[in-house]
Amino acid sequence: MSARYRSVLPWAGTALTAGASVASLWFAPPSPSQYWVVWAIMAGVWLAGVAVLVTPRQRASVAARLLRAAAVALFAAPLALAAGLPDLAVGLAVLASTAVMPLAALRVVEERPASRLLRWAEASVVATGAGCTTASVLDNEAALIATTVASATTMCAAAWVLFEVTSGDDRRRVLWLVVGGAATTLGGMLLFAAENSLPMGPLAEVIVLGVLSAVLPGAIAVALVLPRRADVRAVMRRAAVLIVMLALSASVYEGIAAVWQMAVGTRPGKGVPALLAAGIAAGYQPVRLRIEAVMDEMLFGRSADPVETLTRLGTDLTAGAPPPLWLHTLRSTLGVPGIELRQENTTIATAGTVDAHQTQITALRAGGEEVGDLVVGLPPGHLRLPRAAGAVIELVAAPLAQALHAARLSEQLRLSRGRVVTALEEERRRMRRDLHDGLGPALTGIAYTADAAVNLIAIDPGRAVETLRGLRADLGDTITEIRRIVYGLRPRALDELGLVDAIRQRIGPLRAADGRALTVSVDAPAQLPPLPAAVEVAAYRVAVEAVTNIARHASVTTASLALTIQDGTHLRVTVEDGGQCTQAWTPGVGIRSMHERVEEIGGSLTIHSGPQGATITADLPLSIEN
Repeated sequence: MSARYRSVLPWAGTALTAGASVASLWFAPPSPSQYWVVWAIMAGVWLAGVAVLVTPRQRASVAARLLRAAAVALFAAPLALAAGLPDLAVGLAVLASTAVMPLAALRVVEERPASRLLRWAEASVVATGAGCTTASVLDNEAALIATTVASATTMCAAAWVLFEVTSGDDRRRVLWLVVGGAATTLGGMLLFAAENSLPMGPLAEVIVLGVLSAVLPGAIAVALVLPRRADVRAVMRRAAVLIVMLALSASVYEGIAAVWQMAVGTRPGKGVPALLAAGIAAGYQPVRLRIEAVMDEMLFGRSADPVETLTRLGTDLTAGAPPPLWLHTLRSTLGVPGIELRQENTTIATAGTVDAHQTQITALRAGGEEVGDLVVGLPPGHLRLPRAAGAVIELVAAPLAQALHAARLSEQLRLSRGRVVTALEEERRRMRRDLHDGLGPALTGIAYTADAAVNLIAIDPGRAVETLRGLRADLGDTITEIRRIVYGLRPRALDELGLVDAIRQRIGPLRAADGRALTVSVDAPAQLPPLPAAVEVAAYRVAVEAVTNIARHASVTTASLALTIQDGTHLRVTVEDGGQCTQAWTPGVGIRSMHERVEEIGGSLTIHSGPQGATITADLPLSIEN
């Protein structure tokens, strides 16, 4: 027989058994005292449906196989009753209900934890289920009550053991079982309480009980297939709060009505119930919030304390602690598995372990600018952060963003100083190379030529004169080399013409990339205040380099350059063009040189390039502190 038929055969047998059990109700109708077989068929349908739902997703699921076995036993009970074997029918139904189905529920955790206590708990469930079956067959009421209590107790104990030895999704599965079992028990109690008040016949009562029997199989299905679809603890919290508030409201109403009746002798009149309802409604919200807080602490643990968190985080920030210590403080006070601090998709600090699929991300903003993200790992059993933890995150986001912004500025300052030092060293190396390789050999040659001229004066005056003339030419070349080195340090035009005219002289010959003349309007005060030499050179270099970039990269023939004094403390150099940039302004040698010169004297440089043109703005301090 092929594997396909071997897998289909058990389901075919289950379906035939279910159909035969339904047919047995038609051919051999049960008596009112035997209507429980209708419940058996309904419960069997729920169990078989769960098995059908789970098997395609988890083909090796032991829980699905046990559910199918329990369904077959329940379907077989009406057949045994129709065949005249009532004891066998009762035994099959009780065994399926008290042993097989509870064992299937405990098997929702497929990877069994290595726990001897759990094995003993499962064995106890099977043993007490067998005891219930035996007591039912023997029709011993006292033994049945005792074994039923024992079975319920061992099932609760087994669920508790399973909860303690599991974690993560497996613990969520156990909690879904708890929700299903509690809902089924509560429904049964309500049905029992309503028996004397509602006109229900035996068949209707059995049908309602059969509908209630779908709750636990449904919880098992969710536990096996979709344990993360909803936060089960949140479900438990809402259900518990609802039940407590309903019970409390009813107790308050009935209690006040009973006291009124004892004092007056009659039940409250028409106006009193309305006043009672209004009073209960007024106190409902505060009481509900208090009960929710208690349930949160029971289900999710201690709530995060905003004051404690801010105090500890403030201590770390004041002491200049590094970002990993910030996150360690947050993680310990929030009780989360891990926290990450990210900047531009790069993790800069981590505390604990963060599962990429179980996180909540909070953007950190300082002055309207997003400076990073705070990534918080969700606690086990949560699909989102608890309300208290979320409130704490919102509270600490602002100081954390400011601290991160300050840390980033400090890092940028460190890098800037490094670039300045590098630029100075490169400048010193260039000057050493120019002096050593150019000016040094030239002066040495002049010295040797002078010595040769002295030696030739006495013996060959003509050659001495020619040597001196060559010496004069060498001196001219050397003077030119000295001027080149000096002008490299500070443009000569600055001393001869001043800053504004020097800029005009340098940018006047520039042409656009297509060869057309570039017209640059220069707007500057009639008289600039005395500028430090470094500021003057930096302004000149930035202005010339910015206009040169426009000539190279912008398809325009006009540009503007402005020199303004800002608040008497800064010289602002602004260069603009009104055209479309043909190429992106990527950081090259020129732009890097502008940044280095501006940062070297403590200024700032911003470059904006877009569809409306390019703008370069440099703010240079008028006073430089050494």
